[in-house]
Amino acid sequence: MPDNESRIHKINGNNGELIWSITIENTVGFGISEINDNNRVDYIVCGGVGSSQERWIARLNGENGSIVWNRTYNINQGNNMFDGVRTTIVGSDGYIYGSGFVGGDESNTIFVVYGGSAMVIKVNPDNGNEVWTHINDQTEYAMSMVESSNGSFFYGSTNYDENLTLTKINSNGTETWTRQLAGTDSVIPADLDITNEDIIFYGGHSYRDGNGEPFDYTSIRIDLEGNIDWIKNYAGPRGYNLEYIRNELYGIKTIENGVYLFGGTGDEDESYSEDSSVYESSDVWNGWVLFTDLNGNIIRSDVFCHNNVNTATEYGDITEDGYMIFNDTDAFGDTEVGVMKILNPSLSKNDILGDHNTFLYPNPTSSYINLDVNKNYQIVVCDMLGNKMFSQFGNKINIEHLPSATYIVSITDKDNDEKLIYKVIKN
Repeated sequence: MPDNESRIHKINGNNGELIWSITIENTVGFGISEINDNNRVDYIVCGGVGSSQERWIARLNGENGSIVWNRTYNINQGNNMFDGVRTTIVGSDGYIYGSGFVGGDESNTIFVVYGGSAMVIKVNPDNGNEVWTHINDQTEYAMSMVESSNGSFFYGSTNYDENLTLTKINSNGTETWTRQLAGTDSVIPADLDITNEDIIFYGGHSYRDGNGEPFDYTSIRIDLEGNIDWIKNYAGPRGYNLEYIRNELYGIKTIENGVYLFGGTGDEDESYSEDSSVYESSDVWNGWVLFTDLNGNIIRSDVFCHNNVNTATEYGDITEDGYMIFNDTDAFGDTEVGVMKILNPSLSKNDILGDHNTFLYPNPTSSYINLDVNKNYQIVVCDMLGNKMFSQFGNKINIEHLPSATYIVSITDKDNDEKLIYKVIKN
């Protein structure tokens, strides 16, 4: 993000052309969301303002980017204690609900801030007036929040070196409960979303033992009582050594039949570098978009890069014909943003990338997997965590020796730089 300013761009979703751009000085921008009012889509920008970083929200006219209102929300506290509104949603009652923190020990960051208290603020969308502020001293940062079909609100948070938490409040800001999510103490939280069936998905990334301080994507499925259905981790979309690769998840979005995980993958260990004939070097961060079904099974995995520079996907959103990803696109910097629109990703079936009509069969299988082509491909078999089981060159492989499970089979045509990733079930 730019220093001491929030920069907002509106682009044409069909061709990527810039429509307007504005800069709001003396602020740090954390998040942006849409509000539809009077047949016009406006934008709610949130974050912090001033050297003491007070909570800040602004509403922008969606047609030209002009400021409709711009509000600061002060709270009494000591020096060196920072506040912020990380994300906002529009509730079913039409009001704006912002989640974030007060009394944090670090400024200028959308990542986890400790030492303070989780905070939710309710704001009148017409003028930005504060309706109420909810503060929770049991947990330190309300990373993101969702509303269930019955009008209850839930936000995800955490304490330093402790489990993640989930808190339920009502539209008056009254807390119903805060519950720890057992077995999540290694997870760095990032985002929360909810399905139409009221299934909550909590996304983040988890520490894993390794020389390069590696992480895995983490997806957690939770019911409305704070009970965990499952926790699943994912890693290694490019097949590099998992001792060094950091897979950092920053956004999670649900649709009717699945979950998108948005983030980045790469290494930051100066002693390690690995190359591939298909992908950029492990030293170059790539945006990684993973799509799973509602049970956490991988349906599709894609990596993206801008011109061989670091491209961590920090935000993603769903469109009618695919999805958009927003990337930090310069080397270890945060001042430039790149946008990609991914069209028709064929998430419900296995399709070859390119012009080949290639099929993998049988699936499920107890032994052999065949490719319905005469040409030989580089074939790599990994488990669901991205650990490589084996690889070979050809158009037929035998997985009889592998335990019964679900595997990811990558098929690469080195001549045409084409790659397909299948989910294969071993009986």
